[in-house]
Amino acid sequence: MAVKKGVYRGLTAQERAAERRERLLEATLEVWGREGGPPVTMTRICQQAQLTERYFYEQFANLEEALEEVLKSIYDEIVEVTAAALEQTSGDPADRARIGIAAFLDVFVKDPRKGRVAMILAPGRAELRERRQEMLRSLSSFAAMEAGELYGEEAEPGSRGELAGILFVGGLSELVAGWIEGTLDTEPAELVDAATRAFTRLAHR
Repeated sequence: MAVKKGVYRGLTAQERAAERRERLLEATLEVWGREGGPPVTMTRICQQAQLTERYFYEQFANLEEALEEVLKSIYDEIVEVTAAALEQTSGDPADRARIGIAAFLDVFVKDPRKGRVAMILAPGRAELRERRQEMLRSLSSFAAMEAGELYGEEAEPGSRGELAGILFVGGLSELVAGWIEGTLDTEPAELVDAATRAFTRLAHR
């Protein structure tokens, strides 16, 4: 049987490269986000992915780029699942806010590694601090936009809405970090209740 040029085991070169990239990103999340694990390094990521360093550098310029890509994927997932939950939910603003916040938190309930990376470990890396701040501001803008959708003319306008979004996201991040680290003795449902109360008080006049 003739083998199509450039195809190996049913995959093209581009498909194999994409598969290796996904393995490396999953390995990065595992090594970086595992509880009580050793510091994340490129060598440990390659060992976890069972790939050589050559393939790492095929995909990423350095360790920072791989970490940033994982961090971005977590924030993208948060926005995606929260927006989807809100779109599928009816009810008053408080009910809808509760559903959106629960969807946000569920990302970390289902995969605590993502919470450790986004809320605890990334802030400790100076090379990621600026990028993380950009992502938090993006989440704050998202919260302000959703407040406008939920409360209409009663929502805090303009810069006041943006500041309210920053206060909300910053406070929620601290709650989640404390819960993940175990320094905050609470349950996810209590976090959702507290965050919902905070949002409904900050989001409108």
